[in-house]
Amino acid sequence: MKNWIVVSLLSILLVGCGISMGTRIDNGNLSVFFLEAVPKDKAIAFSKYWKNEGFVGEEKQVIQLDKIDGVIVVKLIEREMYHKDLLSITEEAMIQQLERDLKRDVFGLETQIMITDNTFRPILKR
Repeated sequence: MKNWIVVSLLSILLVGCGISMGTRIDNGNLSVFFLEAVPKDKAIAFSKYWKNEGFVGEEKQVIQLDKIDGVIVVKLIEREMYHKDLLSITEEAMIQQLERDLKRDVFGLETQIMITDNTFRPILKR
């Protein structure tokens, strides 16, 4: 009986501490998760834009969209092989241009691209 109570309490604790990845939209090799603050139509528009602009390759890609302090945050999972490399000036410039393009063409709001690990925690400060 005691074991059952301990297991039940532990299960409730683990479920309660879980962080939601959000609602998911699948578009071929692309899965876009979006949290409540991001409207579904914007997540769909992002998914179409990302695919149409050629950002989806042959490997499965997972992205999460969030809205923090009025800024849309596009969380991209970095491949492990690039984990320790800093962004070059050219790469930083391309990311900034992509942020401007996403603001203009998809979201209509300031947009930030965040490089994350596979749990969507930031790993690279820009």
